[in-house]
Amino acid sequence: MTASAVPATGMKSARCPRCGNSFDCGRNTEPFDCWCKSLPALPASELDPRGRCLCPECLAAAAAPAAGAAHKGRRAMP
Repeated sequence: MTASAVPATGMKSARCPRCGNSFDCGRNTEPFDCWCKSLPALPASELDPRGRCLCPECLAAAAAPAAGAAHKGRRAMP
């Protein structure tokens, strides 16, 4: 197993509420160091403070529309 495949200290096994897949969640790591911090933030309309964390695939899919909307508002470079 490579170092990148080893979960960080404090990572817990979790189950995605959308698809049911299991994944490593770093929600309670100290200091916060989870794979999810590398993804764009979800829009407030997608957040549920009572909800559980999503797996990498579902979180990326949920964040994709928000990332696309942010890029639409920017002017393209000539």
